[in-house]
Amino acid sequence: MAVSAVIAAAGLSARMRDFKPLLCLDSSTVIRHTIDTLRGAGAENILVVTGYQSAVLERHLFDSGVMFLKNERFAQTDMLTSLQLGLAALPAGTEQVFVTPADVPLVARETLERMLGVEAQVVRPLYQGKGGHPLLLRADAVERVLDWRGPGGLKGLLSTGALEVVPVETGDPGVLMDADTPEDYRRLLRYQARLRGHGDLRLDLQVNIGMEELFLTTENVQLLDMIGQTGSLQSACACMHISYSKGWKAIKTMERQLGFPVARRTAGGPEGGGSSLTERGAELLACYRRFHETLSEEARRLFDQSFPDYLRSPGGGGEEKP
Repeated sequence: MAVSAVIAAAGLSARMRDFKPLLCLDSSTVIRHTIDTLRGAGAENILVVTGYQSAVLERHLFDSGVMFLKNERFAQTDMLTSLQLGLAALPAGTEQVFVTPADVPLVARETLERMLGVEAQVVRPLYQGKGGHPLLLRADAVERVLDWRGPGGLKGLLSTGALEVVPVETGDPGVLMDADTPEDYRRLLRYQARLRGHGDLRLDLQVNIGMEELFLTTENVQLLDMIGQTGSLQSACACMHISYSKGWKAIKTMERQLGFPVARRTAGGPEGGGSSLTERGAELLACYRRFHETLSEEARRLFDQSFPDYLRSPGGGGEEKP
């Protein structure tokens, strides 16, 4: 059967406070692990639906052989919208499709292969009775997902009983493990260390810039970006799950330190109020992005050079212990 996969990677990673697809995992990243597992199980066409930091993600995966599609309204829509965009763009003839968030990287290949052997419209992997990812959709189920406009996203559709859902107990904890929060990410790292028999050194580069106070932090840069994306400080704060007062305070701190406005506020009127980045605010954001990306690439190179495999992998050369 022709097997494809759609990976939803459009979200803000707001609760993680870092871009989840590019989190380090082993000598790779979370999303590359997800892609490699899907491909190892037979997924021929893999489509990544991007949104936030789409250009960065596409550059990271330029050599991975996946397709890309951007959810232009990622700040206003949920994961189902991204999945629907991806499903609609798959090549004709696809008979089965794995759908998954980008941050579920440690599912065993054997789990996916077992799911492919189950005859059902939807196959849902379980671990100790709890449902996880990815889901496997048959072609006729894809049509129902594309047509769904009801509440609750994909979970809401499955709860209606409109599709035949077969749960499969996998014995695989990886189906439940994501990187929604820093604690979730630490749990992923601990589980991977158990799988390998040891942990690896990893690089966690935090780039914070400021004057008397550090104001260009990961969170504040995301805030600027989302003001530009949504045209509203209130909407930007809502997307990031922070209070409006916290967002307003961050903007005022930046402007006080820098001595120039980074965002302009428009009072309400017939068309409503809003916020946008000033020209210098947009330039500040672009400068940080370029600096962070260049610094990250150089830091990874220096990390590999300074800590060779036999130091980064206590088991010896990155190989698993027998």
